[in-house]
Amino acid sequence: PHLTIQEFVAALAQFLTPDPGDIGKLLSEAYGKEDGRFEIFLRFVAGLSSPQAARPLEEILGRFLHQTTCGVIDWVKEQIDGQIGNTKSKTDKRNLLDTFHYLFESQNKVLARVTVGSMETLTFCNLIMTPIDCAVLSQTIGLCNKIKHLELENCHIQFEGLQQLEPVLHKCRVLR
Repeated sequence: PHLTIQEFVAALAQFLTPDPGDIGKLLSEAYGKEDGRFEIFLRFVAGLSSPQAARPLEEILGRFLHQTTCGVIDWVKEQIDGQIGNTKSKTDKRNLLDTFHYLFESQNKVLARVTVGSMETLTFCNLIMTPIDCAVLSQTIGLCNKIKHLELENCHIQFEGLQQLEPVLHKCRVLR
């Protein structure tokens, strides 16, 4: 819990700093760390860009900088644009799924529809998927117009994960 609180406070500080500098550069540097140590921080930052999440905190702490929120949204869009269709390796698949987590945390349905709405193929073969991953994937599929192919072979999806995916699987023409 101590580390999670630190990650949240670090994310919150980005929205309260009078001169945030280049938030996109900061997020890209954190994302670029191979060991994933900034993953929770990045999810918190994406979540704080959501007006629904920010509003209660702004009542106590004051308004978040619009510049920071816009920078975070732009960074999430760049990540999605860079990851879509790039699922050759296991790392690429995990990166795409992590990017979907940022989109999920941002609760930005307009951004989600613009970036993933026209996706036709999702491939996550041989990637262990947790129930939370499945919930995020379910939301992503729900925002897509029509998925031609959804590849989930050898993902070791648990029953709880299947329950998360079940409501949107009808949108998939081919499911493996």
